[in-house]
Amino acid sequence: MNNDGKSTTTDAIAATNDGRTRSPRRPGQTLGCGWCGSPILLPARGRTPKWCSSSCRHRAWELTRAAASGHAAVRVVDRVVEVDRLVTVVQEVPVATVPQGAAWPAALAQLAIALDSGRVYDRDLPALAQALAGVADALERRPGWRRRPR
Repeated sequence: MNNDGKSTTTDAIAATNDGRTRSPRRPGQTLGCGWCGSPILLPARGRTPKWCSSSCRHRAWELTRAAASGHAAVRVVDRVVEVDRLVTVVQEVPVATVPQGAAWPAALAQLAIALDSGRVYDRDLPALAQALAGVADALERRPGWRRRPR
């Protein structure tokens, strides 16, 4: 196998299948072998050779076959690769809503408990008293609410 750091089988295949149109060949052009890297003289016509000899071609075929079966005797290189990945995070966000219908008495009971336990700041009490007075006035203006039995 190639241990001197020259191009590998995959690099040679990728180099010959790059999809670009090539200029006409000139006599004397050379390429590197896909296995051993030795120079290959290009012929004037025909396919571009990938290997310098049948033994290099056979070694590359053996490596490809072994890699496909998972038994390749290849050198393992560990590298750190950073990948950006989209992560969806679901977070529950409490949203304050206005009570509806029968939920009003429970909300007012919670307000009374908060006032009794001191969880409402003194600076907020005048605004709260004004709002509650407005609620009491609206309740007085509501026609017929006192006639209903409890």
